[in-house]
Amino acid sequence: MHSNKISFFLVVFLMFSAFFVSAESKTLVLGGAAGWPALSQEQGIARSSGRLGNEALVLDSTAQTTTADLYLSFDNPTVADETGNYRVVSNTLLPETSSKRTTIPSRNSSIGRHGNAALCNTQDSGLVLSGKPGTLFGTSGTTGSFSIEFWLYPAVTENGSILFQWQSSRRGANASLYQYIRSLIMKNRVQWTFSNIWTSFDGTPIEVVLTGKKNLVPGQWIHHELSYDAVSGLLEYRVNGLTEDIRYITASGTERGDVYPAILGTVADIEIAPRFSGLIDEFILRTTAADNVSLDRRNKLLGRYPSTGGRFVTNPIDSGGPNSVFETLSADIHEPLQTGSAFFVRAGNNFYRWTDTSPAWVPVHLGEKITGVSGQYFQVAGELYPDGNAVTTPVLSTLSLHYQDDLAPWPPIRVLAEPDDGAVTLSWAASIDHDTAGYLVYYGKHPGEYLEQGSPMDAGNGLSVKIANLENGVLYFFSIAAYDTAGKEHQGHLSVEVHARPLAFYGTTGSAQD
Repeated sequence: MHSNKISFFLVVFLMFSAFFVSAESKTLVLGGAAGWPALSQEQGIARSSGRLGNEALVLDSTAQTTTADLYLSFDNPTVADETGNYRVVSNTLLPETSSKRTTIPSRNSSIGRHGNAALCNTQDSGLVLSGKPGTLFGTSGTTGSFSIEFWLYPAVTENGSILFQWQSSRRGANASLYQYIRSLIMKNRVQWTFSNIWTSFDGTPIEVVLTGKKNLVPGQWIHHELSYDAVSGLLEYRVNGLTEDIRYITASGTERGDVYPAILGTVADIEIAPRFSGLIDEFILRTTAADNVSLDRRNKLLGRYPSTGGRFVTNPIDSGGPNSVFETLSADIHEPLQTGSAFFVRAGNNFYRWTDTSPAWVPVHLGEKITGVSGQYFQVAGELYPDGNAVTTPVLSTLSLHYQDDLAPWPPIRVLAEPDDGAVTLSWAASIDHDTAGYLVYYGKHPGEYLEQGSPMDAGNGLSVKIANLENGVLYFFSIAAYDTAGKEHQGHLSVEVHARPLAFYGTTGSAQD
């Protein structure tokens, strides 16, 4: 009697235990110390340093520079052209980060920058780059249209400070001509000088000087842009998107004259900040003229990031079970003033059939309960939005997916085997899992090896089955697994093994094991 009471309470305990563990709470973290995995989509998204120095997702400033001939963001520890068109010959510029700032204030102002920059304190050195053939300064001959732009933060405005320089020579009518392009500071203003880049149709060298009207102010970020349009002959210098000085390089000196072509001689290196004290950032060369001045153009110019933001989508994430339930999504995200984010989730059992819109994306709020999203595979999409001036980005360090894992059902607790003539009848107690849909019966002639033809047999949701066409006198071994509403692919562990020997003599007693 005492033994029966113990068995009864054991069964009750297991039934309640199964109710609570048939779905197990789990959390999957993307990002953090392990870094972010490969993503299915990254539009306008880049990877940068986030909390504790771990990899984080941010808006991509290079999304604004897809047509660049040269692009220097200075955001990485090692200075390099991110287009791969120019090779670093030498460099004395230092990466400047927020963690290293002392006397230099933040660049997150309405017309400032966000991220790293190059710290310049140079005298006849700076950054020297060599262009590949086919690039603007890696090719001799007629240039076509081009533009040069960068952000500048002078520590001082010393006369003769050189911001950009290219020096070479080309063949003239009677002799070799020394030629150069130089951007320097004179009387607190930026001046662009072009020597022997253009010549008249009779071979006379043309000297061109453009000078800004806006005084440079130490400790202030300002955007500078030079543009040459080979079709109209317009050479234009802009500060913060506004025109400071122009020249028409034409026979008449106006927009109606015949255009003199810009010609570069022997291929030579370019120099960035060879003599300058301060910061320089986002240095870009293009083989196109700058867009026309407009309010929209100026806003884009002063913004580092796409005003529409960026989007990422994870790869499908295997939760481990077909009926797993997505419960909440949380994130470690820093959102500076005016920036924002949005997140979407979806789930299903066969991601090979997924499209961009099916299954439908469900918008979610971080930390709030999600309803109606379940399946074996989860997918998360996120959108990051900059501030109103497009100079500041959210920083997403981690995403945490909280869900109920669909555990496979428990096997029957008790199985009985009754031998018969050429057959064995099996019976068992129902699995204590609430979503059990059926049972698979495994059998064979050796313990733990269920290799007989017909094994496993699907017994449906019944609690007994008769296995026929067995050999009399042979000992057979049996074990049963339950499966749930997800199908036979989602079966649980095998039950305790039982055995029986079918015999011709009807009613021969076999053995059963708990």
